[in-house]
Amino acid sequence: MSFWLVVSVFLVMALSFLLYGFFPLVKRGRNDLAVSQSAAQENDDQQQALNIGLFYEQKAALDLQRDSGTLADSEYETLLADAQRRLLQDVQPKEDNRSAAGQNADTHSGRWLLISSALVLLVFSLFLYDKLGAANDMAIANLLKLSQSQQATAQNAKSTIAEQLHASLITGTHNSPDNLYYWVLLARIELERNDLKAATVAYRKALIVAPDDADIHAELAQVLFSLADNTPTDEMQAHAQKALAADPTNAGALGLLGIAAFAREDYRAASTYWQAALTNTPPMSSSAEALRSGIKRAKVLLGETVNDWSMSLKVSLPTPLVAPPDATVFIYLREWQGMPMPLVAQRVRVADLPLTIKFDDTMALSPERLPSSMNQLEAVARIAMSNNRQSSSGDLEGRLGPLSAAQMAEPLVLEINRRIP
Repeated sequence: MSFWLVVSVFLVMALSFLLYGFFPLVKRGRNDLAVSQSAAQENDDQQQALNIGLFYEQKAALDLQRDSGTLADSEYETLLADAQRRLLQDVQPKEDNRSAAGQNADTHSGRWLLISSALVLLVFSLFLYDKLGAANDMAIANLLKLSQSQQATAQNAKSTIAEQLHASLITGTHNSPDNLYYWVLLARIELERNDLKAATVAYRKALIVAPDDADIHAELAQVLFSLADNTPTDEMQAHAQKALAADPTNAGALGLLGIAAFAREDYRAASTYWQAALTNTPPMSSSAEALRSGIKRAKVLLGETVNDWSMSLKVSLPTPLVAPPDATVFIYLREWQGMPMPLVAQRVRVADLPLTIKFDDTMALSPERLPSSMNQLEAVARIAMSNNRQSSSGDLEGRLGPLSAAQMAEPLVLEINRRIP
C-alpha cells in the first residue's frame, strides 16, 4: 500500500506541474471573453478600412490606364470585377466575430478536455505500471524478505507469506517468461515445498532463458537425482556434465558425477570427482564431511591403504585485535622448515571465527605430499587485510609449530595474535 501511495503522489505532482499553466488560463478566459470580442471587432474595422482603401487605389489605377488608352474597355471591366470580388471576400466582419467567439469557446472547452485527458492518463499509467512495470518485482522482493525472516525463526515453509510469494512468482513467470530470476527463485521455492516435479519444470524453463548457466544445470541434476530415488540417471549426468563444461569447479556437479561413477563401480573416477568437489566445498560443512567419507570408501574399495591421520585445530582472533567480518582468513598446514607451499589449506571469513577445523589427508592439495607423511608440521592462520593471497604488511597472523605426531593427536588451539610489520 505504501508503494502505491508513493507512486500516486509522484504522479499527481508531475500532473500538477503540467497543468499549472492551464488553470489560470481557464479562469481568465471567462472574464476576458468580452474584451477579446471587442478587440476582435476593432481589428476587423481597421482591416475593412484598409481593404476598401486598397480597392479605390486599384480602381483609380485602372481608370488611369483606360483613359490613357493602354487598357481596353473589356480588360478594364474584367479587372475591376475581379477587384470588387476580392473586396467582398475580405469584408466579412460579422462572420469573423462569430468565428473568433467560437474559437475562444473551443479553446476554453479544449483546456478542460486536456485536464480530463491528464486525469485519465494518471489512471492508465497506474494500470500500465501494474501490468508492465516493476510493481510485481517490488512485491516479490518484499515477500522474499518476509519469507526469509520467517525461515530464520523456523516458521512453517507453507505460511501465508510463503504462499503469497509462491503465487506472485507464478504470476511473474506468466507475465515475464524471459525473467531468469523469477524461474530460478520459483524452482527453489518449489523445492522448499517438496514439489520436485514443479521444481524440475521451473529449472527447465530457466534453462531456456540461460542454456549455459552452470548452477542451473547442477541444481536441475540434483532434483532429477532426487526424483529417481537417489539413483543416477542419464539425464542427471548430462546436466551435471553441462554444468562442468560451463564451470569446472562446480562442487554440486562434481559430487553427482562422483556418485554416478561409484554406482558403476568406477571408484577411481569417483574419488577424483569427490576430491575436486572437496576443494570447492566449505570445510566445516556436512557436505565436506560426506565427501571425505566417500573418498575414503572409494580408496578402500580400490585396495589402497587409507591413512586415518587427522588433526583438529581451533582458530580464534582474541582481543584487542580486530578485523572486518568479511575479511578472508587463510588456514593451512605446511612442512616445518621445508617447502613453503601448503600441504592442505582452507579459506574462511573473520565472521566464522572462532571455529574448529579438522584436517586429514583427503584434503591434501597434492597426492604426492600428504600431511601424514611429514615428520613435523606448522599451522598458520592469516587474515588478509589487503585481500592478497600472499602475506603483506598489515595482515594479522598466528603460527603454531613445530608440531609432532604426538602433539597433532590432541586438539590444538591457534590464536591470530600478531600484525605483520
